[in-house]
Amino acid sequence: MILFLDFDGVLHPEGENHILNGGVDFCFLSRLEALLREFQYVKIVISSSWREQLLYKTLLKPFSSDIRSRILGATPHSGFGLPPPYGKREGEILAWLQIHDAVDEPWIALDDAYWQFDHCKDHLVVCGSFTGFDDKACAELRARFEGAFR
Repeated sequence: MILFLDFDGVLHPEGENHILNGGVDFCFLSRLEALLREFQYVKIVISSSWREQLLYKTLLKPFSSDIRSRILGATPHSGFGLPPPYGKREGEILAWLQIHDAVDEPWIALDDAYWQFDHCKDHLVVCGSFTGFDDKACAELRARFEGAFR
């Protein structure tokens, strides 16, 4: 299972300029990491737009070492995704899956930008932009992980 992970609106509320302070305020990251520790088979790919502004090693810094070791990389930059009719984020995820010969792998996107998904909404767990990875999103992601290998 691959989790495509957005940052803004997921690991912290949208609109608080977290990228400007180096992302030190990932207030929902500990909740996500606790869930991921229960599902060791889940790998992570960063799909956040931060990947276009920061070095890859900088993107990894907020994560605990055990979770960091499960991060496979980041989706391609804008313009390298599949073209319309796919949504921008959706196209970048599908491109990553193709590039890494993982098209048949089960995957989930954890994102607040639901409008960036057109054809793969069934792979999306939506966070509220201003509530982030709250109890509701955590419960839905848990159910998806549990259902993946039943």
